[in-house]
Amino acid sequence: MTTGLRRELELFLTWMFFMLIVGAVFDGVLVALGTGMLLYIVWTFYNFNRISQWLAKPSKHTPESLGVWDEVFYQLYHLYKRQHRSRRKLASILKRFQKSTQALPYATIVLNANDEIEWFNPAASHMFQLRSQHDVGQRIDNLVRQPKFTNYLMKKKFEKPLEFQINQQQVLLNITPYGNSQHLLSARDITQRNQLDEMRRDFISNASHELRTPITVMSGYIEMLRENEDETTQIPLERIQQQTERMQNIISELIELAKLETSDVIETYEPIDSNKLIDEVFNEAIALDNGVHSLKLSIKPVTITGNYDELRMAFSNLLTNAIRYTPAGKDIELFTESDETGYCVGVRDQGIGINYEHIPRLTERFYRVDEGRSREKGGTGLGLAIVRQVLDRHSATLRIDSKPGQGSVFSCCFQHAN
Repeated sequence: MTTGLRRELELFLTWMFFMLIVGAVFDGVLVALGTGMLLYIVWTFYNFNRISQWLAKPSKHTPESLGVWDEVFYQLYHLYKRQHRSRRKLASILKRFQKSTQALPYATIVLNANDEIEWFNPAASHMFQLRSQHDVGQRIDNLVRQPKFTNYLMKKKFEKPLEFQINQQQVLLNITPYGNSQHLLSARDITQRNQLDEMRRDFISNASHELRTPITVMSGYIEMLRENEDETTQIPLERIQQQTERMQNIISELIELAKLETSDVIETYEPIDSNKLIDEVFNEAIALDNGVHSLKLSIKPVTITGNYDELRMAFSNLLTNAIRYTPAGKDIELFTESDETGYCVGVRDQGIGINYEHIPRLTERFYRVDEGRSREKGGTGLGLAIVRQVLDRHSATLRIDSKPGQGSVFSCCFQHAN
């Protein structure tokens, strides 16, 4: 029992005892006790009313009373002080947050559960042409009228960022859920970065096309010289031809990569004949391998959706890599598998395997685990970069599982269409 409650009980008993004495003196005990109880109830309601009034307009001046009510008012006063300190602390944190976000170079907007603007920084005002006095409380899609952004906001799938153009700027936008159905929208201008990427792609594409003609001419002359070669020129001409062919392969793959990077992604793909695609890739691999390895096909029915030529190029690159880096006589398997989430097309080999630290960088252009061995096998260092680009265009992922000495598994994994 708390001190206040004990004091209240003591006051109640003292009051009722007093009324009992008064009743005995005036020969009306029951009337006196009833009057005393009624007065106590009135006192109680009086204090309830004082609490209600104070709660309606809290202040540091709390009412004073007796018994348990004094304890209640005391606790309310300290609760008020703690809440007041908490509000001041939260206000200070919010003020610092707003100051810091005011200085951010990225556009930042706070949205409520109805996608209405609650706050935004100057960068957002400049990027989306917002006005603080008029646009706070407005729905963001009423102010940013861009179809791609509107669809992105309606679908509520914010796992991937959105790239779109607005006010002659290329914008990369992220939306992060937080709090009570609120969202934090952040966006940055990537116009200059995209221009640099486009210049790089154009340079690679143009350079590759310009190099193709002289390399073809050189290759023709080398073949002509080899028809009349003697023992002294045999080895040099053979090596020149090997390097020329390797350069031709690099140029061809650079051109393919540039085409993938510059062509528009198709929003919706049609289902393709998976059996025809897999059989075509597998038969080409048999012709390329020429009986060096044991090639196997393990196919489960899958419905592949995408661009036939691009997927054929990706699957073929994986199978060619396996043939190139797997010792003679070992097994190489082209397989498909599926579950409730999606399906995979992959290649499993018994090759030399890859150390863990190299796996994240395998899809980089010209990255090689062992440069000397890759050149010896005729690799260009662009095959997996092409695979990644194709899969990115199909919203798919490349999974790599490999251990040194135990072989590798490269899987192109697709999600089922919603």
